[in-house]
Amino acid sequence: MKLKYATVLLISALNFIPTSNVLPWGDKGHKLTASKAFECLPSELSFMLRWKKDIVEHAPDPDHRKKGDKTEAPKHFIDIDYYQEFQKGTLILNQDSLKSKYGEKVFLEQGILPWATEATLENLTKAFRQMDTSAIKLYASDLAHYVADGFQPQHATVNYDGKLTGQKGIHFRYEITMLDSNLTELEKEVRPEDAYFVSEPEKYIFSYIDGADMYAETILSADRFAFKASGEKYDGNYYKLMWFRTKHMTVQQIDSAARALASLYYTAWVNAGKPVAHNN
Repeated sequence: MKLKYATVLLISALNFIPTSNVLPWGDKGHKLTASKAFECLPSELSFMLRWKKDIVEHAPDPDHRKKGDKTEAPKHFIDIDYYQEFQKGTLILNQDSLKSKYGEKVFLEQGILPWATEATLENLTKAFRQMDTSAIKLYASDLAHYVADGFQPQHATVNYDGKLTGQKGIHFRYEITMLDSNLTELEKEVRPEDAYFVSEPEKYIFSYIDGADMYAETILSADRFAFKASGEKYDGNYYKLMWFRTKHMTVQQIDSAARALASLYYTAWVNAGKPVAHNN
C-alpha cells in the first residue's frame, strides 16, 4: 500500500510514557545495519569513518535505555495498520492532528517511531552544524537504531509478535535467533547502493515504514510453514526453513535500511551547511 501524505508539522518534544516493550533487531542486527551504512556514504562524508567504530558499537543503545528511560519504548515502533486512514491509503502525519482524533493514550500505545526518527535527524543536523563530535556520534548511533527498527516488519504492525494469530514469540525467533545464526551470510549478502539526499524526510520515513508493514505477513506465513513442517517444534529444521522463506526479504530490508541510514546521515550534513570536520 502506498500512502498519500498530509502536511507534517514536526513536534520535537517526545516526552511520552511507554506502553509497549518492543524487542530490537538484536544487538548484532543493529550493528550490522549501522556498519553497512558506512559502505555507501558519499565521499564527502568520508570523515565520518573515524567515528564508525563508536557509532556502530552504540547503535543498540536505545534498547538498553528502556529500563531507565520511561519515554524510550514507544520510539521503537508504530502500529501503522491500526489507523483507519492507513486502510484507505492515507495517513495523518501531524502528531497533534493524530492525537486530536485518536487521543493521547492511543497515540502512545500505537508507537511514535517516525517522529522519534525525525527528531533524532534534526538533532544530528544541529550537531553537524556545530561540529560537536560527541553529539554527532550520539545521534548518529540513535538514528541508526530507529531507522533499522523502521525496516523491521514486526515494528510496523498491530499484530506484533503474532499476538493476534497465536504465533507468540515470532519476533524473537525471527530477528534474534534466526538472524544471529545467519549473520555471516547476511554480512556477505547485504550490499547497499549509494546514499542520496532526502528532500522530504518525513514522507521518506513513513514510506519505508509503510513498506515494512507489507512484509509482516511474509514472516508470519514463514513461521506457520516452518512450524508445521518441523513437526510443530522450534528446532534446527524450523530455523532452516524460516531462513529459506525469509532470507530474500531480510537481506532486502537490512540492505535498504543501511542505504536509508546513510542517506539520512548525508541529508543531515547537507542541511547543516556541509560543515568541514575537525581533526578529532
